Formats: sequence, C-alpha cells, structure tokens
Amino acid sequence: MIKLVYVIVRRAELSEEVFRKYWLEQHGPLVAAQAGVLRLRKYVQSHPIDEEASEGMRAVRGMRPRADGLTEVWWDSLEDFQAAYATPEGQAAGRILAEDEAKFIDFEKSAVFLTEEHLIFDHTGGRGPAPGAPKATYLLTRRDGLTQAECHDTWLRDHGPLVASFAGPLRMARYVQSHAIAPEVNAGMQAGRNYEPPLDGITEVWVDPDAQPSATLEEARDAAMALVEDERRFVQMDRSRLFMSREHVIFDHTR
Repeated sequence: MIKLVYVIVRRAELSEEVFRKYWLEQHGPLVAAQAGVLRLRKYVQSHPIDEEASEGMRAVRGMRPRADGLTEVWWDSLEDFQAAYATPEGQAAGRILAEDEAKFIDFEKSAVFLTEEHLIFDHTGGRGPAPGAPKATYLLTRRDGLTQAECHDTWLRDHGPLVASFAGPLRMARYVQSHAIAPEVNAGMQAGRNYEPPLDGITEVWVDPDAQPSATLEEARDAAMALVEDERRFVQMDRSRLFMSREHVIFDHTR
C-alpha cells in the first residue's frame, strides 16, 4: 500500500477549536463519502495533544513549531491512486474535497506527499495501539548535503534499530517510518496548490502510557538524548517538526 501524508496548517482566521471541529465533523465525513470513487482504503486524522511535551521535544531539537494536524490516506498502490483521479468521477470528487479544504487549510503553509510505510517494530501483539493512545508525530526533512536516498538509508538501517533498542525505557509500543516516494507526483501536487515543498518522510511512535517502566527516569532521559543526537546525522532540525498527537480513524476499509 501507499500513504498520502498531508501536513495541515489552519487558516489564520480560524481558532484551533473551530478548525479541529470542522476538520473532524464536516470534512471527515465528506472524505468518507468519496472513498469509493477515489479508491480510498483508510483515512486517519491526527490531532495535536500535550502541548507541554510537544514543546519540550521541539525545543531540545531546535525544530519548527508544530503543525495543526496530520491527515493520512491509504491506497492499494500508486497505480490505484493515479487511476482514481484520472476518471471524470474522480476529478469531480477531488474538486469537492479541494473546495472544502480551502475553507480551513492554509495551503501555502501546508505540505502533501506520497509515502511508503516501513514497520520497525510492533509490541502490541498485532492488535495495534489502544484507541486514543498518544503518538509522537515526527515530520522529517533530510539534513542539508544528503540525498533523499542517503537520508532514507540512514534512517531505516541505522536509526530504526537504535530506536528499537530503547523501546522499553521509552515505553514505545509501535514504530513506523513512512518514506517519501514518487517525487514527480509530489512535485505536481505541490505546484497545483502552491504547497510547501514535500518532506522526506514521517516517523510515528505510539506510546503505551500504562506500560511499566523498564528503566529509571535518568536512563530514559539518556535514551531520549541518544536518539536526538543520532537524528542529527540525517535530519535538518530547523525544517522539521515533532509533536504529540492522537489519532481519529475516520474509516478503515483494509480490515
């Protein structure tokens, strides 16, 4: 499967409360109504939570302020994604969604790109994270001087196992890397609405708040700082974001 990632920044005249309510209660059902025509398999909104924790993670890394939210939409394949929008019905459905998005999204401050997921570990026994489990959402731009392939390779082969080694001390339940793919398609989507440049991927780490700590507070802090230092090898911090979020699954037709 492939996944479209939509990093959302709200329109300036909307409060966070109004923005989130419209996105969840009005736009979400509108997307669900177009799922068949657009061949959508799954649609999830991630809404920011825990401002204090998010600001702490951002500040220690020197990152951009958090986004207002994240949309993720899955298709069976890139071919399915492209075919869905190639039909008159798909184009009409796309226009309906785009017109609605313009009511609450600042396109020029948002970003859209296609990705492929890499599951690094899942300690939930295949059940998935508990509903409402907090999730660290890391929006990643590669370090200056690296190609995207070099960034992805370091992230997957070196950093992924390092994160896995600290899963216990940091109470991580599940960890997924989503690497950007299809650069020509992403560039076309960016130009179509004057989005910010596509990112190089996202990391999502679900935390189990009920897990028994397997390390002291000091050991957990040391583990977190070791990850920060390793991230600097391939992440351009001042063009990336990290914040805590909670998922709202609008629909899931993959089950």
